Amino acid sequence: MTRPRPQIAGIGNPLVDILAAIDAGGPERHGLTLGEMHLVDAARAAALYAEIGPGVQQSGGSVANTIAHVGDLGLKGTFLGKVAADDLGGVFRRDMAALGIAVPVPDQTDGTATGHCVVMVTPGGERTMSTYLGACECLTPDDLPAALPAGTAILLVEGYHFDTPHGAANIAQAVELARGVGARVALTPSDPSCVDRQRAAMLALIEGDCDILIGNEVELAALSGAQDAMTALHWALEHCRTVALTRSANGALVADGGPVVEVPAAPVARVVDTTGAGDAFAAGFLAGLAKGADVAEAARTGAALAARVIGHFGARQSKAA
Repeated sequence: MTRPRPQIAGIGNPLVDILAAIDAGGPERHGLTLGEMHLVDAARAAALYAEIGPGVQQSGGSVANTIAHVGDLGLKGTFLGKVAADDLGGVFRRDMAALGIAVPVPDQTDGTATGHCVVMVTPGGERTMSTYLGACECLTPDDLPAALPAGTAILLVEGYHFDTPHGAANIAQAVELARGVGARVALTPSDPSCVDRQRAAMLALIEGDCDILIGNEVELAALSGAQDAMTALHWALEHCRTVALTRSANGALVADGGPVVEVPAAPVARVVDTTGAGDAFAAGFLAGLAKGADVAEAARTGAALAARVIGHFGARQSKAA
């Protein structure tokens, strides 16, 4: 009897990314910190969009990108997040459906717009994000399905979702659904500023229900208070069996209840845009683990996928994006 393919689920903030090339000083001129994500209200989002222009529009959101890549890798996936019943919400749903990703949460219909993110990309490929959450903030535990699909191996939690009004409750409910089907729980902290805002909530998850932690060295340093990558990694391993600490061009440090393994970054001919590199790494890493790969092999899959994403504009490589 053929075993069904493993599935991966994720909970996070579904967005439509608006990608725009900008000079190195552009983010600062707009009052933004280079390389970080900033939350803005509807008025600021509209003003920034008017200044930047339409750019390139594609479905995004950190964990949504990861689950989309999972679809590219041939696994089934489920994404838990709320979009509106508007044009951008329709784009998001069509993109995910084209990859075989289920989005079982109902649309928001009260006039709140689908969330979007202006991604300013400097010549070196660094991205600075200005995010209007919109309908993302309307998700409640009542919107979540009664169960995750049988065969779901991993649930990935997006740190950014803690920023929403019901984020902690939504995540707790999703974790309960994951345990109901025997799935492991993974967390991506999202970025250092998100850790600063939501450190207590993330630590509660890490010290409780988190099996897998995936983050870069700055994020894990912010969580742990450590001054170096190896100390941060060992702190994480005190709480989570499986940890992947990414270091951009310096590769990743990974461990799964055993020795720490250093996995080099995959070669990139030319860095075009680092948007979504971490999301892509997470997809390859989790897909590998779900298929039964060891932690080093899973990290190599993640590194290869991240390298492909870095080589073009935008956070996804699929035709659906």
